[in-house]
Amino acid sequence: MTLELLGYPGIKIIALIIEITNILLLSGLLYLYLKSYNQIKIGFTVGLILFALLLLIKSISTVVFIIIDVDAFIGRSVYIAGIIELIALTVLLKVTWDY
Repeated sequence: MTLELLGYPGIKIIALIIEITNILLLSGLLYLYLKSYNQIKIGFTVGLILFALLLLIKSISTVVFIIIDVDAFIGRSVYIAGIIELIALTVLLKVTWDY
């Protein structure tokens, strides 16, 4: 017996739950970073905002690609997600290194 909901297999449901949870967590972090930036305007906070924003874009695009469910998009979504994550981690490394 496999888990299926609205025509999606179990693995896609789990992936959607994980990505939606990531979106909620990243939205919370982004809110806190923006609140912190309004109080203390420093480059470190800007870097954290960019980092959270890029990962938020990655998670949203992953949800869209999972919902679209076209096999042609699978490779492209992994490629795009990898590039966005690379940029986000580069921002985090630079900010952490500088401060």
